[in-house]
Amino acid sequence: MTLIDAFKKIAPFINIMTTEDLGISICDINECVLYLPGKKINHNIKVGDPLKEGTAIYEAIKSGKRIVRRVGSEVYGFPYIAIAFPLRENGVITGGVSIFQSTAKQDEIANITEKVFSSLQQIHSMIQEIFLISKNVSEISDEASKLAEYAKNNAQSTDELIDFIKHISSETNLLGLNAAIEAARVGESGKGFTIVANEIRKLSMSTKDSVESINNVLIKLKEISYKIDKNMKEIKNTNVNLYKLIENANSELEEINKMFEELYNKTRLY
Repeated sequence: MTLIDAFKKIAPFINIMTTEDLGISICDINECVLYLPGKKINHNIKVGDPLKEGTAIYEAIKSGKRIVRRVGSEVYGFPYIAIAFPLRENGVITGGVSIFQSTAKQDEIANITEKVFSSLQQIHSMIQEIFLISKNVSEISDEASKLAEYAKNNAQSTDELIDFIKHISSETNLLGLNAAIEAARVGESGKGFTIVANEIRKLSMSTKDSVESINNVLIKLKEISYKIDKNMKEIKNTNVNLYKLIENANSELEEINKMFEELYNKTRLY
């Protein structure tokens, strides 16, 4: 029994022994001597058809080497991997065997993996954008916090000035009161001085009212500055936590990307 005959007897059982969708072709150096199609693999080859140039089995017989070739669905209408090897008897090549394995499932997995990988890349880009936005917000909050602190410090400095103006107003009022008393004491000759004293007291009271209004505004400004400073610090703390979440998310995405890239590469072994 020749090696070709032996393979012809074994060939029908190969598909039974595997869960894969396989097709088998056995040729001598001139023509096909056996062709068993798979469920979804059928080249419509008939026994006696001449050995077709360019096929994997042709290359294996001519080169004397194992040939592995991936064929897309655009050639025969179905994707598959062809593994062909030569048969030798007494050192002479007498034919070859080619096994065809469908890659439809692999291609489907590869396509899904590629889409998921692309989606992950988009998510990664969006996370990077969020990171940049968060960074900008943090910088703005820092600047706003500094301005709030500056406003608060200036308000405290203004408090001293207001106290000084209050003191002057009080002294001016006292001066006007003393002048009015002195004018009343001298009688008729002090009438003009009385008018001036009254105007001084009016100015003093007006200054006091204005200072009180300014003081109330400054108190509100200090309260607002304090709230702004507090809110900015809370935003900064939130951003710090957000940075950590983004870093963790990036690490996880990188690991997932590596796994999907590895899975994609495994589906493209040939």
